[in-house]
Amino acid sequence: MGTETKYLLDTNVILEAFWGKKRVADKVGEWIESGKIVISVVCMAEILSKSSKKEEEMLRMLIKKFGVLEINQEIAELAGKYRFEFLRKKKRVYLLDCFIAATAKLHGLTLVTRNVKDYPMKDIKVLNPSKD
Repeated sequence: MGTETKYLLDTNVILEAFWGKKRVADKVGEWIESGKIVISVVCMAEILSKSSKKEEEMLRMLIKKFGVLEINQEIAELAGKYRFEFLRKKKRVYLLDCFIAATAKLHGLTLVTRNVKDYPMKDIKVLNPSKD
């Protein structure tokens, strides 16, 4: 039996789903119904730092249903390696995105983002929900 794909949603995807952007909201809605989404503690913090009351309530409902993946030592070490690698290549990669990428890698998740260029790591699967 194969493993079912689970999707780690980037902050921009969660917010676009909340805002009702058709393609993104439809896909995220399907994944929510089938229990296939995962939320990173990093995305939770990013959303809470700039959310409206309604967005915060929606996020809290998702967290109640799916929980959040926390950062542990293994994720922190891989995130640090990603950041180090791309600093040397002069490719701007933010540390928070490195934490999200490391979470996807170590949990075998497909990272769903509208900002594919933010994730140049070759060892993770990245999906743009408005294109795929």
